[in-house]
Amino acid sequence: MNRTELVERPTSTVRYAAVPVLVIVALGAVAGVVAATSVLGSDALWLSALGDAISAARRIPAGVPFAAAPSGDWVNTTALGQVVFSALHLGGSVGVVAAHVVAVTWALWLLMVSGHRRGAQPIGLVSALLLILAGGVAPLFIARAQLLSLVPYAALLVLLRREHDRPSRLIWAVIPLIAVWGNLHGAVLVGVAVLGCYLALSRLRIDPWTSLGVGIASLVATCLNPGLALAPRYYLGVFGGAATSDESGMWSHLTLTNPLDLLLLVAAICLAFMAFRRRQPVWEYAAALGLGGATMLAARNGIWLLLFVCVPAALAMTRTHDVPAAPAPTSRLPRAATSAACAGVVVALLALRAPTFQSVDANASRLVEATRGHIVLVAEPLAESMAAAGATVWLSNPLDAFDHADQTAYLAFMAGDATGGSRAFGQADVVVAVPGSPQARAALARGFTVRQEVGSYVLLRRG
Repeated sequence: MNRTELVERPTSTVRYAAVPVLVIVALGAVAGVVAATSVLGSDALWLSALGDAISAARRIPAGVPFAAAPSGDWVNTTALGQVVFSALHLGGSVGVVAAHVVAVTWALWLLMVSGHRRGAQPIGLVSALLLILAGGVAPLFIARAQLLSLVPYAALLVLLRREHDRPSRLIWAVIPLIAVWGNLHGAVLVGVAVLGCYLALSRLRIDPWTSLGVGIASLVATCLNPGLALAPRYYLGVFGGAATSDESGMWSHLTLTNPLDLLLLVAAICLAFMAFRRRQPVWEYAAALGLGGATMLAARNGIWLLLFVCVPAALAMTRTHDVPAAPAPTSRLPRAATSAACAGVVVALLALRAPTFQSVDANASRLVEATRGHIVLVAEPLAESMAAAGATVWLSNPLDAFDHADQTAYLAFMAGDATGGSRAFGQADVVVAVPGSPQARAALARGFTVRQEVGSYVLLRRG
C-alpha cells in the first residue's frame, strides 16, 4: 500500500449502535412529504401492463402487446421489473406510489446508515437529506420505473465505499447485484459506470486480477436477463431513441429556465462543494464528474449525482475532533418508537390519498370501456393508465420499443403538432384528450370530431 493510498483512505471508521433519533425523524419527515405529494408519472404503468401480459401468458411476449404500432423486434431485458410492477399495481395506482415511498426511504436509509457508521454527525446527515429533497423533486415525488433502481444503486455505493476502505472478497457481491438490477431497470448502466470508476482507479492498483475479473463479470451480468446477447441492443435503443432528443420529455437537458432543474443544480453544487472541499479518493472524483456530465445531458440523471455525493458531503461537515472515541450504549426503544410513529404517519397519508388514486384508476377504466375494440391515440401518462386497464393504444412507453418514425410521430402528437403527428393520426381510430389541449386541437385539425365526453376527457373520432 503506497503513501497516496494511505492519504485517500479514512484513518478510522466509527461504528455506532444505531442511527440517532434526529436522523430517523428527518427520514420520516422525508417519507411523509413523499407520501403526501407523490404522483404517478409516465414511464410507470407500462411495466404493469407488460407484467400482466407476462403473468397471463406465463412467457415474455414479443414486442409490446398492448400497442398497435409494430414493436416485434424490441429486446425486453427488464421482464422481472415488469412482473414486480404488475404485483404492485394489484392494489391500483396507490400500490405503485406506496412502493415508491418505500424505495425512496429505503435508499436514503442505506446511505444515512453508511454515513453514520463512517463518522458523519446528525447535522451533516440531515443537511444532506434536505439538499437531496430540494434537488431531487422530480425523481422523489413522481413514481416511475426509476424507483426500481434506487435501492440497488444505494446498496452499490455503500458496498464500493466499504471496499475502498477495507478491500475484501465481498466485492464479488456486486455481480449478483448487477444481474438482478439489470432485470429490473436500465439504470443498471449507471451502477456499472460507477463500479468501473472504482475498479479502474482504486482496486486495480492493489488487486489487478480481482479488478479485471469483477469488471468483466459485471459487464456479462448486465446481459443475464431475457435479452441475453441482444441486451446491448436494448441499451443502445434507449440512448438512440427519439425521446432522448425531446426537450419537453423525461430526457430533457438541464436548463436554468426550469425551476426544478435550477433546484437540482443548486443542491448538486452545494453537496459537491461540501464533499470535495476535503480530499476524496480519486475514483469518487471521476464518478462525480461522469455523473455531473450525465446530469447536464439529461436532468433525470441528477438523482444519481445527488445520492453519490450526499455521504461524503455529510462527512465533510464533521470535524475530526467532533468524532466520539466510542459509541455510548443507549436504549433502542426511542428509535423503535420513532420509526413506528413515522411509518404510521406515512401509512395514514397514503390511506387518505387512496380515494384520489382510485378515482383516477376508475376514470381510466371508463375510458377503456368507451374505446374498447379501437386503437386509441392518447398522451402520456394516461396512455399507460389505459394500457394497464386493458386498452389497445397506438403507442406509449416504452418508446424505444418502436420504430424511430413512430416515436417521432407520437412525440409530435404529444406536442400538438398536427403535421408531424400525421402518421399517428392516420393509424388511430380514437383520440382521447383534454378539451382544448394541444392534442385535441391537433386532432381537430386532422379531421377528427368530438363524439363523446368521459369525465374530464373528450373522445374524438374521424369524420
